[in-house]
Amino acid sequence: MAGVGAMSVDWVTNPQDDDMLMLGSRSEAYCDRLTDLQLNSTVLYGTNSTSLVSTDQGEYSCYTADEYQSGALHHVTLGLGPEGPLKASTQYFYRVGDPQLALSELYSFTTPPEAGANSFPYRLGLIGDLGQTENSMDTLDHAAALEPVSVLNVGDLSYADGYQPRWDSYGRLVQSSAARIPWQVIEGNHEQEVVEGKLGFLAYEKRFHTPSTFSESNTNLYYSYEVAGLHVIMLGCYADYSRKSQQYAWLEKDLAKVDRSRTPWLIVGMHAPWYNSNVAHQGEMEGMRNTMESLLFEYGVDAVFAGHVHAYERSLRVYKGQLNELGPVYINIGDGGNREGLSNGYIKPSPRWSAFREPSYGMGVLNVMNTTHAVWQWHRNQDGIMVIGDEIDIIRAGQSQIPVAEIMPSCKGYFLGAFRRLYTFLQRLVQPPALHKFA
Repeated sequence: MAGVGAMSVDWVTNPQDDDMLMLGSRSEAYCDRLTDLQLNSTVLYGTNSTSLVSTDQGEYSCYTADEYQSGALHHVTLGLGPEGPLKASTQYFYRVGDPQLALSELYSFTTPPEAGANSFPYRLGLIGDLGQTENSMDTLDHAAALEPVSVLNVGDLSYADGYQPRWDSYGRLVQSSAARIPWQVIEGNHEQEVVEGKLGFLAYEKRFHTPSTFSESNTNLYYSYEVAGLHVIMLGCYADYSRKSQQYAWLEKDLAKVDRSRTPWLIVGMHAPWYNSNVAHQGEMEGMRNTMESLLFEYGVDAVFAGHVHAYERSLRVYKGQLNELGPVYINIGDGGNREGLSNGYIKPSPRWSAFREPSYGMGVLNVMNTTHAVWQWHRNQDGIMVIGDEIDIIRAGQSQIPVAEIMPSCKGYFLGAFRRLYTFLQRLVQPPALHKFA
């Protein structure tokens, strides 16, 4: 997603062994030669699969990293050109490429609904630390079966760790999903790489386009976006987050402009967790939490999703280490399928704020039902597609209702399903919510 009424489409052509380039050696001249080719970055699209009547053009770039050359990285933004913005809640069909040479197969995506109370229900998929393993493929299979409208990936995407060809294989791995539903990403520590002696995020910054400009951020290391009735803030754990930093100033400004009548739900995604009772990566983001937690609390953030730790954990509502019914629920989903294995060790006894923790591969979905009610579900990869490993109702703080997450016992959830059904029934007796069903 690239802003209201806009969608970003990216693809790669002309890999480094392309005969069109005819280079005697691999060097920076490769990108110069790609530029000389004057390739066409075009998307044909429309609401009828047999009549792609609209056209948008973009640009392409290239990068080199040691002996690796990226190929042509094409980028087109639909909805910002003379064709006008994309219609909300509409299926679009599209092909990418050069109409004079070759076009891709036919793909489609559906635009999100307009922001506001009528945008629900909405299903958001959550994945972290995906990588490229058999477990990663299981996670993607679960995600496809659960049919989220969009996906939020909280970082550690390809596990390239500086080995650039892994970015190409990662693109092929997620293509079947990312070509039909929007994926939003944020950088993790495994996106950091040293290229020619410099530590940075070269591949991430070249390959991924985020709505940073739309959210008035000057980088794709942190940004925000709106989808349906959600305002989603993506924080950068590996960018400066001190009180004098650009990120902190941007976060203050972004939070202040959130209109809760349009986007009543306010959630945050980041890579490394602030609340984590696993032995792995213990306390790594204390500095960031101490700097920014009060801002998230002040503006009533509903939930914070992170990864990094290769296990699943859900907190009760917490603020500054203490249970607080106005604090966010923190959910760690760094269990997407990484190649390093699961993080099995936990601090004992578990902190009071930790409600559920388990070292299993999986992913989750946030089903936002209306302006006050959402249902979070975590799915283990080893279970059947429809088996729910952990489930809670999240009631927006400040609604004169007790969040279910506050009063769930800190156990493996043996009575979770029955309690949730009873709680929902009692809530409907007091104030029946609007009935919604997902297609």
